Amino acid sequence: MSVDMFELRFRQELEKLPPFVPCDVRSQRVWRMGFPAWHALFSAMCLFGHSTGYRLPSYEDFFHYCHRAYTDKHPSREKYIPFFEEDLLQGMRQRISAWYEAGMAEAYLYACLAEAIEDKARCGIVLYDPRADWKLKADLIVIINGRALRVSAFFGDQNERAGIEARRDTVERDRKQNTMESAHWNNSELATMPVFEIARTKDQVQVVNGVRIFSLESINLLLDSIFDEAGVLGWRFP
Repeated sequence: MSVDMFELRFRQELEKLPPFVPCDVRSQRVWRMGFPAWHALFSAMCLFGHSTGYRLPSYEDFFHYCHRAYTDKHPSREKYIPFFEEDLLQGMRQRISAWYEAGMAEAYLYACLAEAIEDKARCGIVLYDPRADWKLKADLIVIINGRALRVSAFFGDQNERAGIEARRDTVERDRKQNTMESAHWNNSELATMPVFEIARTKDQVQVVNGVRIFSLESINLLLDSIFDEAGVLGWRFP
């Protein structure tokens, strides 16, 4: 769990933050650099906000948290410090803004699925765990009517998703050469869990205080697919 809010409360808390200005112009020098998994840092900030008044982190708070994590606390900080200085700083701010927007969109999706499946329909459980994300490659896991399902959430065209995942798998296999046992490949249980996709595209997105999160229409379509797979009536957002 990273947040525990109803869908409406999530949007209200997001509106309270300083306006977010998205940027999609990448610096290839910055994006070529491999950084440790950012998902845990974002989830940690969400959990901190949960324990201090049901709040969401701002982009600037997340940027400074990443800055401290990589340039002060990380044992290989000398490798990361240049990315927060001089000509690389702006590109790093853009990269962290992409992490922030992706994290916020996934947290919103989790809040929506938890409300619909757990609180309204009361027919299943929704799990959101950064470890499952980086090890099992599952953005969310839904257990419903005796079935375990995976949800893959992403930004962009679904037609390009297969190529992106193939490239990521190549990188993952290279990084895990010495730790192949600690990976999702050949996991028999994982192979039985069907994957349901949801995309943020220019046609299926809602913008809240500058942050592009999943549209309720696309979330309802995802819920329809999950409920149909599980064979339950379910609940949708009006």
